[in-house]
Amino acid sequence: MSFDADVIIVGGGLSGLSAGITAVKEGLNVILLERGEYSGAKNVSGGRMYIHALKRLIPDALERAPLERPVTKETFEFYCGDKKLTFSFEEKGKKNSYTVLRAKFDRWLASEAESLGLLISYSTLVTNAYREGDGITLETNRGTLRAPLVIDASGVTAVVFRYLGLRNFTPDKWMLGVKEVIKANVDLPEDEGEAKTVVGLIKGVKGGGFVYTNKDTLSVGMAVTFDSLPKSEVPARDLVEAFRERMGIEGEVLEYSAHAIPYYGYKNLPKLYDKNVIAVGDAAGFLINDGFTIRGMDLAIGSGMIAGIAAKKIVESRDFSRTDIYYDLLKESFVLKHLELAYNRFSVINSPTTLSVYPEVLCNVLSDMFTVDENRSTLLDDILFRLKEKGVHLTQAVMDLWKAAK
Repeated sequence: MSFDADVIIVGGGLSGLSAGITAVKEGLNVILLERGEYSGAKNVSGGRMYIHALKRLIPDALERAPLERPVTKETFEFYCGDKKLTFSFEEKGKKNSYTVLRAKFDRWLASEAESLGLLISYSTLVTNAYREGDGITLETNRGTLRAPLVIDASGVTAVVFRYLGLRNFTPDKWMLGVKEVIKANVDLPEDEGEAKTVVGLIKGVKGGGFVYTNKDTLSVGMAVTFDSLPKSEVPARDLVEAFRERMGIEGEVLEYSAHAIPYYGYKNLPKLYDKNVIAVGDAAGFLINDGFTIRGMDLAIGSGMIAGIAAKKIVESRDFSRTDIYYDLLKESFVLKHLELAYNRFSVINSPTTLSVYPEVLCNVLSDMFTVDENRSTLLDDILFRLKEKGVHLTQAVMDLWKAAK
């Protein structure tokens, strides 16, 4: 059976473009299929990128990429009924992460890829995938393509893996992300930006909200687990609007988007490779939430680069069952190492008590400490009382704290 390319990549987001750029640099014949009219048309994220992987992919990206603002201030807000706990950390001059608008950034990255010789077919939707001969056949709205190796970069739905029967989905492994881009007068120097994480403002959901400062807009949104949506005090369709209004954010809504986000954690990752096919980025379930950082974009770029390198090795071997090469390279990279490192905190955050009970306990303890009347307890006694009030034993709280610190 003849093939149309050495490698076909499905999906023109960060992971797919990074895989394509790397594979083309490795001398492979690559076709990338993107269902949108342009890269970025269908891609959605909260809007913050940790740039270490981008700098490896394109060393001078900071001078040329359409980034918005460096994040120099981290703010966390916890709402507990009529109480609110806020803390911030600021580090001016830091350029470790930037806010981005994916519609602009992905389009730029696609132009970089095309300038290197990557062939991108836009408005191309994969409607089926199956094994045929020694490769995989992809049926699309524009015709049929065949390749001995396919990189699935199609996002959390992992369309190629799904058509091949390699992916099953459950609501507890997905999150709903909803976002608005709001026109705003951002009163900050151009080399400063803020990332705000908000928990507890919308009752019933497991997850939280975010506000990122761009050059002249705000990215405002929420990410919540699918299985918690039935318990939400606000219908899913109104989540981001309710969040924005309660945050007191006003301005013209320039953009609205919603999409599914992977929420697996290291020990629950789905199948990452099989004969003739490998998964990258969201399609591989690569997302980190460790309480300090919520990351997906650097993992997408990193896994895409590794897939491009692995593709070269697999093509050279002529054995397209050797996709375990990709996994071996992942294990040596920051991608799987960071996912494993974050898993303890991920599992603590995913516990029913972490985002609901513990913030309320802390708010109540602080309220007690700032209140003076005839009766007053020690700090330890008050903590024990407030934990007991919520049905949490001190031992469990200490174990959770220890687990999160490991």
